[in-house]
Amino acid sequence: MIFPFLSCAFVDLRPIGMRTVPEGAWALLSGEESPVILIFDSKMEKSSVEKALQIYSPDGVIDGELEWKGRDLHFTPYVPWRAGIRYGLKISGTMYALDGRELLLSKDIPFFAVSRLSLPYVRSFSPPDSSSVGTGGIPCPKDNIDEKDSDPVILELVFSHPMDRYSTVDALKLDIPGEKIFLWLDDDKTLRVCTDKPLNPWAVYRWSISEKALSREGTPLAKEFSGRFITDLDREFPRVIRVIPLLPPESYTEGTTAWGSWLPAGTCMNPGPGSGHGIGVEFNKPVDADSLRRAFSFTPSLPGRVEILSPVSAVYIPQRDPEPEIVYSMRISGSLKDNQGLAMGEDFIVSFMADIPFLCINSVSFDDETVVPEPDSLFPVSIESGGIIRIIINFSLLFDAEDTAIRQECVFRISLRPFFPGTLPPLSLRTARWLFSDRLLLEWEGAEGSNPGEAHFYKLLIPGGSGGVHNGKGSFLKSDFVLYLEADA
Repeated sequence: MIFPFLSCAFVDLRPIGMRTVPEGAWALLSGEESPVILIFDSKMEKSSVEKALQIYSPDGVIDGELEWKGRDLHFTPYVPWRAGIRYGLKISGTMYALDGRELLLSKDIPFFAVSRLSLPYVRSFSPPDSSSVGTGGIPCPKDNIDEKDSDPVILELVFSHPMDRYSTVDALKLDIPGEKIFLWLDDDKTLRVCTDKPLNPWAVYRWSISEKALSREGTPLAKEFSGRFITDLDREFPRVIRVIPLLPPESYTEGTTAWGSWLPAGTCMNPGPGSGHGIGVEFNKPVDADSLRRAFSFTPSLPGRVEILSPVSAVYIPQRDPEPEIVYSMRISGSLKDNQGLAMGEDFIVSFMADIPFLCINSVSFDDETVVPEPDSLFPVSIESGGIIRIIINFSLLFDAEDTAIRQECVFRISLRPFFPGTLPPLSLRTARWLFSDRLLLEWEGAEGSNPGEAHFYKLLIPGGSGGVHNGKGSFLKSDFVLYLEADA
């Protein structure tokens, strides 16, 4: 009767392992015909893998030959890879192993082949982003300029490589009054855009140049570049100049600093805020307080409030700690205004991951034996006189020593229950004692040892997730922790 139980209870639930060549974002394939490879640790149902795979470039989907070599799927393009082109490996959908397990993926891995060095890019541009230029454009040096020099220069782009004139002009977007006039300098590395009419006053102009701009060799721009400028010489756009995690004030601090009584916990958002931290934002100029309080949003949601610290700084205080290993995006709306009513214009976005680790189980002790168990594993345990099972759980992090409610909640969430056979009586928690801030002793009574021909099994459950066991400092188990115990006869 034992063997059927064991075969049902311990089905292989391991996730399917997979890695790729290229191994990560922006990796380089060395040759023109180097294959893209999906490497599995299990035999796969081939059609489900092939259906989920797609290789693409800025020009569209790449066609190629698919070949299975053992457990690995090789993709070789029909047309050799080109240097400097940004390719993408997209894996989207559900793939199946031959043993019935599923692997659901949604990955998009950019990569290059042969060489990254031939990608052109915008080395510099003028006017600077968010600056004011007036209605007459930017100052124009009087060197190597033909008779069109009398037209005002609105925008200057300096490229790292000589550019193809037609594709570059076609890829540039800039809506300005009058006729646009394009002047090329420095062996086609510098493009100046002029107009035969002045710009409108008190207006915001935006420009962008896309990856459709090509170098003379035919390689696309490394990425899209964009900027904006205003025709008011007397004003500067409000903008974010710094975002950092802040430690909450322990007591009132005299004097005024950029962060009031809050203390910087870092110089940037890597690592992000820890448990109980706020997110400090500093601007280049005073901003309107009411506008600022409405400007914050988070994906995924992270409710909180805004506290103004100074005319140019504020702290966002979350109502709850962000969850471990979740990437959050904080957006400050472009509608944010300074204290004179000038809007920021473009949304400011920063991504971060909280500096809060998951809680883990370092070890579990049964009597004098200490083990580092894998979840869902099976261990023998001795039954003491009176049917007592004694277990010591060693956590990876300290529990809040001052919050007894957190410790009590942890105790009552952990359970030890009969698992097999179903006729075993329930257990009662006899003793619960914290030996240290990270070590908990639990004793249950009412256990029955195995009989000849019939083993007795118990299930230890420590619940995980945001609603499970947590240490009062923002950390919780990533998932349920389960051990199966075989009671000695």
